[in-house]
Amino acid sequence: MNRISLKIIILVILAVTFFTGCAKSHRVFINPSLPIHNSTIGNQLPVTVNVIDNRPNNIISKWRGGLNIRKFTVISQGDLKDIFTNRVQQALSKLGFSPKSSHSENDRIFTFEIINIKSRYQEALPKMNVQIGADVKATCYNSGEKLSRVFTSRKTRSDITPASFPNESLLNASLSEIMGKVFSDSALLVCLSH
Repeated sequence: MNRISLKIIILVILAVTFFTGCAKSHRVFINPSLPIHNSTIGNQLPVTVNVIDNRPNNIISKWRGGLNIRKFTVISQGDLKDIFTNRVQQALSKLGFSPKSSHSENDRIFTFEIINIKSRYQEALPKMNVQIGADVKATCYNSGEKLSRVFTSRKTRSDITPASFPNESLLNASLSEIMGKVFSDSALLVCLSH
């Protein structure tokens, strides 16, 4: 009787695992580079930095394989608001500005809003395809003037091996591209520097 009960329990566990799938959570390290050159355009002018994360949650991707046997959730490791605050301050310093915390009293304010960071995966057995998308909004406030711009990056990679999942390097490449676009935008730099 014990052997039959043990076999039934094992079959039930296998059936539940098969029909509900194996769920796994992947944490990606967000570490965008700053593809900008050092400059003195900022002339050491103070700029208050404000970073806002407008995403509804910290999930970058939810993915299910065929027959729902494999399930993955991709989330960022660490608080993106802190990560991007650091990166924005570094970028402004490279451009010659003197970045301040968001609590500083200053007429010159740079707001960086994270609108969207998503990755999508598609099975192309035995490989996978991945699409990365990111959108941010950068706003300059200076002496009553306001200038807002939305920046987008889209990257795709086909026929990747599932072992490279969740493709952290492609995600960071997309975010690095956005940082380069934001901090080389001449209209934003003119707004901040006058």
